[in-house]
Amino acid sequence: MADESPTLDLLERLAAAPDRMTFEALCRQLGLPESVLRGRLAQLVARGWVETDADGASFGIGVGALRPGSAYLWGDRTARLAGPILSRLRDQLDESVRLVRLDGTAIVCLASREASHDLAGSLVGRRFPAISAASGRAILACRDTAEVEAIVDAGVEARTADSVVERAELDAALADCRARGWAYERGELVPGIGCIAVAVRAGGLPVTDSISCGMPLSRLTDEHAEDVAAGLVRAAAELAGAQHG
Repeated sequence: MADESPTLDLLERLAAAPDRMTFEALCRQLGLPESVLRGRLAQLVARGWVETDADGASFGIGVGALRPGSAYLWGDRTARLAGPILSRLRDQLDESVRLVRLDGTAIVCLASREASHDLAGSLVGRRFPAISAASGRAILACRDTAEVEAIVDAGVEARTADSVVERAELDAALADCRARGWAYERGELVPGIGCIAVAVRAGGLPVTDSISCGMPLSRLTDEHAEDVAAGLVRAAAELAGAQHG
């Protein structure tokens, strides 16, 4: 049986890229022989998992890649239960809200409800470093210390000028989250954007999810942050209760 790992590496590289990638860039980054890479790309393009331009010079994720992702979301009970809860929370706060899940050292958005004034659009499927995101910190604050240390030891990359990368500051951010019950970051992940998040504590199960709300720092006053946090706490408790219903 052929080794499928190069194909998976190729799909993950294309999924993580902000734009289409050239054949040369893929070949260089993946370290595959040209003939092997061309064969894998041809198979994926034929099945709709990868798209290419008319000249076959650049490649990006195709619509076919939505099939496994949509199947996962359809089968995930928490994501289904979160839908109406997120809709009510968005209407209450007039801000975009999201359900995210811890996946290794990253968080991935599973469900999103956008406010009418949100120009960023849906972030479903997008991944971000867990330790740098309020939604990830809300989850990590509930996890074992050894797990958090492993993530920090793997390296924390500064995403903006305001990113926290020092262990002492990261430990303090998690301690603050435990003390007040919600995580808070201002411009650490995306310049000019702040985020508040609350973990979903489903009984005695390990915490894997959180509900978050992000907005421009110009709207994130201390008073608004308290209102948003209160709404997130109620929504997270409602979702946790629904999971046991």
